[in-house]
Amino acid sequence: MKKKSGMMAFSVLALSLLPMSTGATAATIPGLMKQFPGLSAETAELTVTIPSFTMALLIVISSFLVKRFGTKKMVLGGTALTAVGAIISMMAPNVATLLFARALLGAGIGMFNTLCISLIDLLYSGPTRERLLGFQNTFQGLGAAGGALIVGIILSVANWHMAFAFYLIAVVLLVLYALFVPEVRYDHVDAQHDGGPTKLTTAAKSQFAYYWVVLFIVMVFYMTVNVKIPSYILENHFGSLSVGSSAVVIMSVGTMIGGMIYGNVYHLFKRYTLFLAVLIEAVSVFAISAANSAIGCVAGAFGVGFAFGLFIPFIFSKGLSFVPKRMGNDATTVLMLATNGANFLCPYVSKLINIGGTDHSLFMISGVIATVIAVIELIKLMTHNHLRTASENA
Repeated sequence: MKKKSGMMAFSVLALSLLPMSTGATAATIPGLMKQFPGLSAETAELTVTIPSFTMALLIVISSFLVKRFGTKKMVLGGTALTAVGAIISMMAPNVATLLFARALLGAGIGMFNTLCISLIDLLYSGPTRERLLGFQNTFQGLGAAGGALIVGIILSVANWHMAFAFYLIAVVLLVLYALFVPEVRYDHVDAQHDGGPTKLTTAAKSQFAYYWVVLFIVMVFYMTVNVKIPSYILENHFGSLSVGSSAVVIMSVGTMIGGMIYGNVYHLFKRYTLFLAVLIEAVSVFAISAANSAIGCVAGAFGVGFAFGLFIPFIFSKGLSFVPKRMGNDATTVLMLATNGANFLCPYVSKLINIGGTDHSLFMISGVIATVIAVIELIKLMTHNHLRTASENA
């Protein structure tokens, strides 16, 4: 039974290998443009980014479909569609077919993306739930970094078509899920079995909205560092572009480590985990702005990634704790809209807040805003403690 339970947890976690890997095939662009000389750079880049669009679209639609078809059919259908998209991509005779296949692949991932988190919330509780939410973030980082590495290896020995073979891992995920994960239907869930909320109150909505806003803001800062740090290192003559790319990889490593130890960190700090994570992010962004070498930038990038590995599982955990279990997938969808929205709007938000107009000033301002969020979170925690103490003494 323990072995089966372990395989069930692994099968659910393994789904998270794919959502962050859609950009792993960026290295195929040069080969694609070489085979099709008249192809514009924008269209070539679209083959990398179009899965993100269809994935976001299906994330919203899937919240309705899962109530009709159940979680198992959504995961099996999504992984199957992802595999079909991968196979068509590998055989695509032209760019139009490749774009269609990549859109199909993104739609397949979008079908089960929210379930990567909401299934953990539904199937587990207590310390196990917190630990698995942290591991879910680690698996996402592993999928992104591992995907890029595997694609690079494939391209070193084969043509760009074969790079899409990486996504055939969806077949393995389909088999694992079919064998080890039972059907779960949100419309049949009774939240009272674990003491969870049975209805969505006004106070719960306010709390959920607070975490949604915090998630959006800190996600913008994470993406800002992810996008800006390679050019920041290059422009300040701290190192070559490869050094800047290495900083992004180190940031992903920080995310994976943060996710791996999230359960232990939450056990120690409980409600103060978010304050700790945002504070680490603020200090790390300040470190990047104050750095006078690549080492300082890389250390700051690691800190930003590590903080990301802590605050993502915490916010999803807290956000889902305010809603009835039967609404867990809907709540996950809304939270994911914050992360996807932050990814899309990051360049515009960065431009809006960057009063100084340089990457240095952008990192400084990001650090200031993150510090403000950390202070707000600390005041919120202290107020809660004061009210609870007053209530107990009354």
